[in-house]
Amino acid sequence: MNITKENDAKNIEKFKDFPLNNEIKRGLSELGFKKPLEVQAKVIPMILAGKDLIVKSQTGSGKTAAFAIPLCQKIDVELMSPQVLVLTPTRELTVQVKEDMANIGKYTGLTFCAVYGNQPMDVQRKELKQKPHVIVATPGRMMDHLKNKNVKLQDIKYLVIDEADEMLIMGFKEQIETILKKVPKERVTLLFSATMPDEINHLSREYMNNPENIEIESEVSTIDKIEQIYYAVDGLKKVDFMKKVIEKENPRKAIMFCNTQEQVDNLFEIFKKWDRSTCAVHGGMDQKIRTEKLNAFKKGEYRMLIATDVAARGLHVQGVTHIINYGVPFEPESYIHRIGRTGRVDERGIAITMVIPSEMERFKALEIFLGYEIPCKGGHVDKRQKSESKNRNGKERFKPTNRKGQKALVQFMAGRDNSALKTSDFLTAVRNVEGIYNADIGKVDIRENITTVEIFDGKEGLVINALKTKKIKGKVYRVKKG
Repeated sequence: MNITKENDAKNIEKFKDFPLNNEIKRGLSELGFKKPLEVQAKVIPMILAGKDLIVKSQTGSGKTAAFAIPLCQKIDVELMSPQVLVLTPTRELTVQVKEDMANIGKYTGLTFCAVYGNQPMDVQRKELKQKPHVIVATPGRMMDHLKNKNVKLQDIKYLVIDEADEMLIMGFKEQIETILKKVPKERVTLLFSATMPDEINHLSREYMNNPENIEIESEVSTIDKIEQIYYAVDGLKKVDFMKKVIEKENPRKAIMFCNTQEQVDNLFEIFKKWDRSTCAVHGGMDQKIRTEKLNAFKKGEYRMLIATDVAARGLHVQGVTHIINYGVPFEPESYIHRIGRTGRVDERGIAITMVIPSEMERFKALEIFLGYEIPCKGGHVDKRQKSESKNRNGKERFKPTNRKGQKALVQFMAGRDNSALKTSDFLTAVRNVEGIYNADIGKVDIRENITTVEIFDGKEGLVINALKTKKIKGKVYRVKKG
């Protein structure tokens, strides 16, 4: 980024200093926007200038407004056709971004539409036929509408890829690239991400026009704003121990994250009897019920939310004082997004992780990814296990020479053609197995009636036992060792 523009950004002290029309300034005033946050001060002028951007900014930094404000300014309200497409990883974030943009553009005459899974296609088709100026969508549902020719994107001038790292983790790369090829080449592309995996560099090289890189260093770093601790606990005593921790902490508002839907359901049955002010959400629930529970949590009707990572994105709730990880996340990036639900903007928070012995290796890999150690506040860590894990964490963990055991093949047998399924469908199912994470998974080979997945470190038993009764895309497979 050139120095002049950085200096210009630093000179912006109030939103009224931006070259925005009065309708947008009126909307911002009603929302209580006065002084722009760092990401907004740097990004807004660049988007107004028509630059492609890659923005690295942590969750809760104010980036939605950073792209929403200038895009509302740039849209031609007289052209009744979609001009902005925003891609987001989850239904919740899709709804949130659409609402935020609608509030900012409240007095502009702009129209907005949110499209996502588990909502009737007919309802969304009718909205799209009205030719909204802005479409906010999950990649999968956007692909559905494109295949059914429910929407035309020939007038898209701005494409936003929000939470890009999360979408790549969730297996949306193919859909994103397909959509990128469907929108006009003459466009502005804006990519926002909390982390920068290699795939993002690939996207920028292939589909962006000399993008400017902006990295936002929060005035108060995450490690300073959020007190991070962990407890080393026995798996059989984890729930009772966690209750004691919650009683001691007495959170004003807390989110407890689980790695699987089954964990959410089981914990909710336990905690709703212990604390009536508890609700739960996960991807297997009806969308209407999820939305109702999340809105109730936002309004303060519940003190505790138990959730899978579906709530780690798109849930912007003021006053979350505690994040509790029931287990160590499968992906290090998920940890960052989870704890980002607290300590937002000018708040402080506490992140607590419960670590059982079988998760200690994954937890140490997380610390290496973060670049700092998280202090232990209780329990006992086996020194021998801790010593062994030091040699097999981080990037070294991926080298075949550092595997404990030989790779094994896990076969998913189907009675009919399963070639319509994607690699990401099987990866998601395997990743959700307790004790399995990315480094334990190798190649996935999908054939007509059988899919084979490579599993390392002798963990194939965990996968077979966990998935022999679980559905993958609505079907139960016969799972066995190959």
